Amino acid sequence: MSADPADSAYRLSMPDRPAAHDKADRATPPAQTPLPRQLLVTPDIATRSQIAGFASQLAQALARGIRLVQLRNRSLDADSYRALAESALALTHAAGAQLILNPPQSVADLWLDAPNSVHASTVPQADGWHLTSARLMVCDARPAGWKLVSAACHNAEQVERATRLGLDFITLSPVLVTATHPDAKPLGWPAFTALAAQTSLPVFALGGMRDDALSSARHAGAYGIAAIRAFWP
Repeated sequence: MSADPADSAYRLSMPDRPAAHDKADRATPPAQTPLPRQLLVTPDIATRSQIAGFASQLAQALARGIRLVQLRNRSLDADSYRALAESALALTHAAGAQLILNPPQSVADLWLDAPNSVHASTVPQADGWHLTSARLMVCDARPAGWKLVSAACHNAEQVERATRLGLDFITLSPVLVTATHPDAKPLGWPAFTALAAQTSLPVFALGGMRDDALSSARHAGAYGIAAIRAFWP
């Protein structure tokens, strides 16, 4: 599952994004950062004692070619998530990969909301921040201080908000039935294509993706694919 370097050389260029004709080749964020086609969303861990095992599996995913990682967690406190992030940062940067934070809500409240700053010394200096759909809809501006900012989208209103805020990319889900959220109604590819056509942002298809789904996803208007199970050892 190693990434094709030529296929990963999509470079981000923020504002004045052109309307997309081919969604697989639209423009993207500042700093000339390569945006891979495959996004690993990490599985949850519940305790700090699981960090070592998590790190071992993350190292395996990186060895297989993953170069963009969203560190999603819904269970840890701020200190434990920070320890997890610092461990993940060392691994991702050693592999030439990028790490995007997606912590529990209480941690996000602490690290993002005033009077706290993303530059506070307690916040891991990762490559980016991922907004949940709920936080996206209460944001009036792009969170400051991050090279990359992404968001979770599930409908047209959220896609429009992410576009207006000038984010760098979005995940759009669930495309297909997924074991992670078995009760969620899938969009299906036709609805995914229609929603992806409403933004110039790169769109990662999420939900039910296999590691061999990139070609069909791009044909449906995705920039790339995002997954937990497909990319996690």
